[in-house]
Amino acid sequence: MRERARVVKKESGQSLVKVIKTSACSHCDKKCMLAQDSHEVEEMEVLVNDPIGAEVGSLVELEMGSKPVLFSAFVVYLLPLIAIIAGYFAGNILFNSVVANSEVAGIIGSAIAFLLSFLMLRFFDHQAGARSYFHPEITRVVSNNGFYYED
Repeated sequence: MRERARVVKKESGQSLVKVIKTSACSHCDKKCMLAQDSHEVEEMEVLVNDPIGAEVGSLVELEMGSKPVLFSAFVVYLLPLIAIIAGYFAGNILFNSVVANSEVAGIIGSAIAFLLSFLMLRFFDHQAGARSYFHPEITRVVSNNGFYYED
């Protein structure tokens, strides 16, 4: 995964960069029904690893390995789904004595497990943010204060 960003601030081996978030339709000049309001462009500040020591104001290229991206996607998308399924069976076992209908007990268990999965995702986000493995890294300087470099 590659992105371009501008270095805003330097911090002990890392840099705060401003990434321009764009939608797939941001380069389109037509206002179609599919895009609706996604033609806008937003900026986002991110703390990234800086092994090459880019200067403040430089336009840099960021890269993140595929393993952290795939692992994060796996956790974010599949954890709630697994929690719903496991919660259904756990609800059948735990709430069957409280609720007369086993289907309702399973649904209650699914709802509770689904909400708990968001707490686990929040914990994962906090832990992943503290590890540099999940941070993008500056791989090259594209331009340095207005001067363009070509490799």
